[in-house]
Amino acid sequence: MAFRHRFEFGLGWRTLALMAALWLLSLSMSAPDLRAGRIVALIIAAIAVASLWSYIRRTNFIVSRFVESVRFEDFSQRFSDPSGGGFDVLGDTLDRAIKALQARNVEAAAEARYLAAIVDDSPSALLTIDPDGRVEMLNKAARELFARQPIHRAADLETLGPELAAAARLPVGTRKITRLMLDGVPQKAILASAQVARLDEPVTILSILPVQSELGALEVAAQADLVRVLTHEIMNSLTPVTSLARTGAEMVAAAEKSGGSLADAKVATETVARRAEGILKFVESYREFSQSPDVNRRLFKAQSWGEELLRLATANAGDRPVEARLKVEPKSLALNADPELLAQAVLNLLRNAIRATGDVAGPVVTLRMAREPTGNYRIEVSDNGPGIPPGRREDIFLPFYTTHKGGSGVGLSFARQVALAHGGSIAALEAPEGGANIRMVI
Repeated sequence: MAFRHRFEFGLGWRTLALMAALWLLSLSMSAPDLRAGRIVALIIAAIAVASLWSYIRRTNFIVSRFVESVRFEDFSQRFSDPSGGGFDVLGDTLDRAIKALQARNVEAAAEARYLAAIVDDSPSALLTIDPDGRVEMLNKAARELFARQPIHRAADLETLGPELAAAARLPVGTRKITRLMLDGVPQKAILASAQVARLDEPVTILSILPVQSELGALEVAAQADLVRVLTHEIMNSLTPVTSLARTGAEMVAAAEKSGGSLADAKVATETVARRAEGILKFVESYREFSQSPDVNRRLFKAQSWGEELLRLATANAGDRPVEARLKVEPKSLALNADPELLAQAVLNLLRNAIRATGDVAGPVVTLRMAREPTGNYRIEVSDNGPGIPPGRREDIFLPFYTTHKGGSGVGLSFARQVALAHGGSIAALEAPEGGANIRMVI
């Protein structure tokens, strides 16, 4: 505002001086005897024109310098002018503006370096594929992963194996576990894709994270857990079978010597047969459990579905009254899942909850369903029983692990399989009622 006033003042008096000089020149031209006056008036007019031109040109020059500095990002320029006439105010204003732009440029450069460091140090190999099929390595992980098999075109992905190449052609937003060939050895990797715009052109980003070593370690740990559980279950069945078989053989030998009855030996043999059948059923159940379930998703109403499950679960509670609660938020909630497969899993959870409240005076079992802000569905089965000790909250999902007398140890493992088949997860928590709370998110 100060520059505007001073600039207008300087421009005004120079314009008035020019007009006065032109007026004097016109007067001198009308009087023939004022030849010297005409010369003086002409000089004054020329000086006024030169002053006005210099004043305007000086302003344009300063503004032009500022624009060029911004254009070429030369923030070292300064525009201070102590000569006055409003140019000192203009110079200070432009100096503050150029310093603000310099500060923003420094911040933007620092932010760009920060983001570049995040991308470059990302553990996942990041690639971009442009519309012409050109591939660019974005970070160190990609350059190290494909150092021996350079990738320049999208077609070069075939050298990493047909499975990875096929996965890369899936729609944008795909996330799956695939295989890639590195040094002639197939390795599992997580592939994810996204799309961004670069110079108004769509560019596909591929994230490839090899997880063969991590999955191998998990598989070894899972195998160790399975061997531990299977050994425990089989030993529990084989120990009495071995003892009874030995006892039966001794009974048969004694009966042969004495000519006595084989009734006791028959009972022992029948017991051995029953235990052998139990072991066979156990092995059969393990074989069925090892097969991953197929998911057929569809939309269905959560309220009516939950009511039916509670009726089925409480029907097996016998004469013992169990308070079954259903909480669905909102009431119109519709689940997008496999209703039959999910029903089997949740029914197992409800039966476990009812069994856990066997020694509780007022047993309460609650089935909750809601939609998470992320768009996932949350299904919870809670009770007011004794709960699950923190140290066992992961073990209960192991196949054939059970804490109930007569339990098969398959229900919770099956529930976990169903959750994973739906792309979700399951966990054991503490319920608001004080008992157990099994939360499934799909």
